[in-house]
Amino acid sequence: MLTIHDLTPISLCLATQELFDAKKFQSSFCDNLILRLKEEKLSENLMRIKRDLNSFLTEKKFFDGYKTVIISNLDKIIGLVSSRYMKVDLKLASEVIASAKDLIEKVMKASNFQEISQLEPTFKSKITLPVYELFSETLKRTI
Repeated sequence: MLTIHDLTPISLCLATQELFDAKKFQSSFCDNLILRLKEEKLSENLMRIKRDLNSFLTEKKFFDGYKTVIISNLDKIIGLVSSRYMKVDLKLASEVIASAKDLIEKVMKASNFQEISQLEPTFKSKITLPVYELFSETLKRTI
């Protein structure tokens, strides 16, 4: 039986991969339901946030926080991979950790949302897919 504990590494990778699609984040901020339904209590403030998020003059105040969330998630992924998957495949787990550290550096150096978006294919190929492979191998061993 799978537990939330088992799913955490791959779930965190998928959530973080969504963050690397910064253009989508900016353009569709809260468009899923709240803004479409024009929720009276929330819509006005959320629309102001969305305008600021997409304005060249004010996006910087969001950008630094955005980067810290991605960096924090990468740090968590490193911790999860090192604690759970080193015994499964030392070489692949080590590659994931090295790639995550490299991405942390690149995210720290990024100066806008576009530069973050350019890192998404790297995150997918160097982090998400290998973590999924490690997760699948772990699952095979427990069944």
